[in-house]
Amino acid sequence: VATASAQSTGDMAERPWDTRRQTRARRILKRAWERPSDGFVDFFLPLRAGEELSVAGCVDIRVVRGQVQVWGACLQPSRAFQRIVAPAWGALPRLRGEASGTEACAAADEDTDVHEFLAQRSWPIVICARLVTRPSSVNIDVGESQETDLREALRAAFLLGEERPRLCAHRSWPSLIQNFLALRGNVTAEGSAWQPQVLLVVGAKNVGKSTCCRYFVNTLLSAVGEVFFLETDLGQPELTPPGLISLHRICAPLLNFSQAAQPDERNKCLVSLFVGGTTPAVHPILYARSVRAAVDAYVEVCQKHPGPSPPPPLVVNSHGWLTGLGLELVHAVLRAVRPQLVIRIGGTVVALEEDSAADDSGFTLKRKRSLLARCGPLTQGLLEASARAEEEAPSVLVDVESIAKSSSSTVRTRSVREPLAGELRWLRFAAYFRGDMDPCRPPMGSPLRSFFEPLPRTRLPLRRLRFGLVHGPLPTGEIEATFTGTIVALCSLRSISAAGVAHPCVSEDDREIGHHPDGTCPVVELGEDVVARCVALAFVHAFDTTCNELVVYVAGPPAALESVDSVLRGDIQWEPHSVRGQQVVVEHATSLGASPMQPFCSSWVLEGLAVGARAPTTRTNLKRRRLEGRPKVAA
Repeated sequence: VATASAQSTGDMAERPWDTRRQTRARRILKRAWERPSDGFVDFFLPLRAGEELSVAGCVDIRVVRGQVQVWGACLQPSRAFQRIVAPAWGALPRLRGEASGTEACAAADEDTDVHEFLAQRSWPIVICARLVTRPSSVNIDVGESQETDLREALRAAFLLGEERPRLCAHRSWPSLIQNFLALRGNVTAEGSAWQPQVLLVVGAKNVGKSTCCRYFVNTLLSAVGEVFFLETDLGQPELTPPGLISLHRICAPLLNFSQAAQPDERNKCLVSLFVGGTTPAVHPILYARSVRAAVDAYVEVCQKHPGPSPPPPLVVNSHGWLTGLGLELVHAVLRAVRPQLVIRIGGTVVALEEDSAADDSGFTLKRKRSLLARCGPLTQGLLEASARAEEEAPSVLVDVESIAKSSSSTVRTRSVREPLAGELRWLRFAAYFRGDMDPCRPPMGSPLRSFFEPLPRTRLPLRRLRFGLVHGPLPTGEIEATFTGTIVALCSLRSISAAGVAHPCVSEDDREIGHHPDGTCPVVELGEDVVARCVALAFVHAFDTTCNELVVYVAGPPAALESVDSVLRGDIQWEPHSVRGQQVVVEHATSLGASPMQPFCSSWVLEGLAVGARAPTTRTNLKRRRLEGRPKVAA
């Protein structure tokens, strides 16, 4: 691996937000033109080259004239809107007017009044903004008071205080993209053998890997028109719920935060593999094997790429566990993807060559694993699971300082508390099942009956399903108790051959196998060469033994579930009514025993055997001194 340092060319892509930019934002909003459209109110905002606007909340944006850069993506004039979602606890994206080489005109299919408005003004850049979450009292047909509400909503979306943090790009990122694209151009010019163009981003937790990946994906998308994105971070993924390794074909820019990401028809998920946990430590071998299967799917797609131009590049995001076993798993990802460019954010956080050392803050880092420790059966299994038949290609390692750490040194305040990692995972699952949720709403539990009420219940025949656990064996008599009221993966198991070809583990003749003579369902175990191709995640409602069907809630069309042959459960625990196992939203109870957690559990049920007890709130009719607030009587 060749090592290089990040050298910048020119100024930073986005400088820190200051008072001058805040003043210009006020002037831009004063020149806004309101136009009713399709039950909404569109605001046409003028910009000059270099002027910026920060976005908060949920806003739809399209470019009418000129060119706008946001989060690395270059938006051109179009009638299609791009949705930007920025929750109150995150850094704000920034819209920046860009000077184009040729004068960009408005779209030819604009309405007549829009053309007349643009003809009367010489603004080089015009954007159209539509507020998705507008005040409920707004009526576009009434006058002054409603107009004031609209202006207030516009200022709330585009005129935030200077204390709010803004997204910034490191000054070396544009040059890294240019060098990566130059490497792609050299392959085309020389006519050499095809080689996947892969970019890998590594780093510790909370150093800005997700922001960096989105910037690279959007920038490459503007340059080549299509990008593949491989997600290997199980705990905080970008486009899928936790617990999955996914490969996406990106054709539209990524402008939403990960916990608020909604499915986009233009960005297609090619492969989704279930690993069973929010950390690869649950099943390290399955994790490495799934990463390799996703890379093989990318290689297969690239080999079918038509034309003389090289196939789209691949951007890979990694997890932030960089010590001990986590570092070995990062090496497994490196062996599987074979990147040409590795970007290490905050490079000093990896294991050191010495036996032990202390970082700048005084904390002792873990010792690097010795050669003897890396010869165990687990390490050898990782080598076999992630190895590929092709020869290893040289990689360039670039160390880049963390933008997240540099921005945290300045005084920045947020109007709301930033959610914890567990709460963000809860939001990802909630947004997956309920696409109609407000993506900017803080995490808040909801009763089961209220959360799943808009979703239809899907019934799957039990005769075509096998059940299993990712991390261990499953007794056949405990299937119903293990799966009811839990989140599971509806999978189609695939066996990976030595050549890297995936074959179904269950043949068509063996799919409809029926039940065992004792009425129990069949059990499946993940073998050494099996990966779980996830069709969809589901929440198990019940086992209908009368109709021999499994009743689940699925966020998707039932037709996509025809290939499901297995139902797997991992170590992922998610409940709509509880964000961190504590917060429960209690609605008005019609009876003494009503609980927001019904129909799967009640508030007086605890985990374990012989530890159940009714909650004190359900037995207030008992005469107790502590319930009446009287002190205890001394003996």
